[in-house]
Amino acid sequence: MTSEGLTIIGSIAPGFPVSESGYGARAYGNTQPGLPSARWLLVRPDGNVTAFAGKVEYGQNIRTGFAVEVADELRVPLEQVGVVLGDTESTPWDMGTFGSQSTARVGLQLRKAAATAREALLELAAGRLDVFTQDLVVSDGRIASKADPNRSVSYGELIAGEMLEREINDEVPLTQIGDFQAMGSSVLRMDAEARVTGRAIYAQDVLLPGMLFARILRPPAFGQQLADADTSVAEQMPGVMAVAKEGDLIAVLAEDDESGDRALATIEATWTGERAGTHLDIPQLLMDTKRDPISVQAAGDVEEGLRAAEHVLEGTYYVPHVAHIPLEPRAAVAQWEGDRLTVWAGTQRPFGLRSELATHFRVPEENVRVIAPEIGGAFGTKSWYPAGLEAARLARFAGRPVRVAYSRQEDTTEGTFRPAALIEIKSGFRSDGRITAWEFKAYHTGPFPFIAQRGSETPYDIDNVAVTVYSASSLVRVGSYRSLGGAVNHFARESHIDEIASVLALDPVEFRLRNLSHPRFRRVLETAADAFDWQAGPAPSRRGAGVAIGADVGSFVGTCLELRVEGREVKVQRVITALDSGLTVNPEGAKNQVEGSTIMGLGTALYEAVEVRNGVVVNASLTRYQLPRINNTPLIEVLLVGDPETPSTGAGEPGIVTVAPAIANGVFDATGQRLRELPLQRHLVR
Repeated sequence: MTSEGLTIIGSIAPGFPVSESGYGARAYGNTQPGLPSARWLLVRPDGNVTAFAGKVEYGQNIRTGFAVEVADELRVPLEQVGVVLGDTESTPWDMGTFGSQSTARVGLQLRKAAATAREALLELAAGRLDVFTQDLVVSDGRIASKADPNRSVSYGELIAGEMLEREINDEVPLTQIGDFQAMGSSVLRMDAEARVTGRAIYAQDVLLPGMLFARILRPPAFGQQLADADTSVAEQMPGVMAVAKEGDLIAVLAEDDESGDRALATIEATWTGERAGTHLDIPQLLMDTKRDPISVQAAGDVEEGLRAAEHVLEGTYYVPHVAHIPLEPRAAVAQWEGDRLTVWAGTQRPFGLRSELATHFRVPEENVRVIAPEIGGAFGTKSWYPAGLEAARLARFAGRPVRVAYSRQEDTTEGTFRPAALIEIKSGFRSDGRITAWEFKAYHTGPFPFIAQRGSETPYDIDNVAVTVYSASSLVRVGSYRSLGGAVNHFARESHIDEIASVLALDPVEFRLRNLSHPRFRRVLETAADAFDWQAGPAPSRRGAGVAIGADVGSFVGTCLELRVEGREVKVQRVITALDSGLTVNPEGAKNQVEGSTIMGLGTALYEAVEVRNGVVVNASLTRYQLPRINNTPLIEVLLVGDPETPSTGAGEPGIVTVAPAIANGVFDATGQRLRELPLQRHLVR
């Protein structure tokens, strides 16, 4: 592990929730058994610094964020810091890149590593310059005497020819806020030029000598399995090197994708099994197969609270499956060298994929290397990465490197979808605007309770609360989506809160504040409302103003927006979101995350829904699946209101949770129509 220079080692960053990924991963606080401590930082003799993290970069700009944190703690120019990500051979083990935990957990660990290196270099300089460490000052990678600045030494001079190693000191003093040079200021992303000029390398771009291009035979519908296949014609097609038959995996291996596509079309396959149903069946499926109830939040006696109420309101809310549609479809390249396997894959979980590959091929994990190049979006679906295993199986069959690259439609149908959900809410409240009872039952498709639970708790001051979530059967493969179940649960809750305000003829912002004592929730709500110039009054006011609050991954968010309804089209014009994510490392990056979340939430609120007919996703292509375009993008203003003394929390997911309910509430304010089912434009009455 040790290289020439100063190496900082340490254990895996502590504190990540054990069940966050849902893939049976180890607790984040433990290194893998038998592995030495991980290398987090290397200060080289030329003065350049490399940070190492098992996270991956799929557009959220963590590479720049990590570099900023290291540069500030180590007192070096930002351009001297490089970051290596997502390579199982050179980075610390990591559960995966999800849950908006990169800055909060790994960023903090890198700060400690850099601060440990700074303190070690100060000790070396004290000996070299014969000065006490407290009489030294550090700047731009040099350490100088406070009394005589001409007496100085660079980092490179201190470690030239040496192989030094230090372990992270968890108690090392970190840089104080007032001394930040880069942290807290907006920094342009360090990989921007490579991305916009096409120099960035994605899994799609990995080309190896002798590589074959695979096209895989897929079932025509969910629920079907291969019974038989005639591949005789495909085997004789020009450009085809072989047709692989690996159990349930049949693939054409060709000299290029086009030859593979032509040959694949000639395969005559027979399929068995009952096709899955249609998307119209899902609400009933949820109720018929609900199981495994989990009590998420309980206080008081809901029945007693309902009896004490002057008003009782019930509402049922439904959210369909939506697709992730990342910019880059899945791709993987695999190469075997003896019993050693290397896979390049755009996965959110390189270490998880390594474990899966090692298990499948019954080889030690140290014989498997997974490299995550640049990734063009993920949003949760690239935690599930079957392309990596497919490429590895085919490469072993062929004895040559193999590339598996999904088409857009293939990436949609072979990926995962956000779980559909049906949510029932029953509330009791008094005429003075105080909520006395809250019953929230959420039914989510899929076997993952950690998805269904997220965002289901109520933040309001209610004495009698019962929040329960259930799992249910699914027609399609479901998995993580930005904010997991947070956006779904927030849509139901914040819509219902607005409905109560309307029943009482109270202003929606004022009604929330009457039932809200949490200071961070109040801060984001009041900040957003003030910046929006919220006009108090009961809805519907016909102005088209909507509001919602939320929390996710430890961050708090408040959104106010303005929209117009023209016929059956909703045009969101202006969105103001206040985000409290504690200490903001890179404000520009945090704002970009909220802007992206807002546009993504706009699509799921207004247009997006997966359509399944007879087991087939009929809108798996971009010609049929409607996404927000640039002409749908509103004016977005993001206000960062976090206390810098509060530890950093995530910015990648919180911004989406308030979008759908704020739009639904805005539609009600504009038209008087209360829509309880997404996407809203499908249910809007002209």
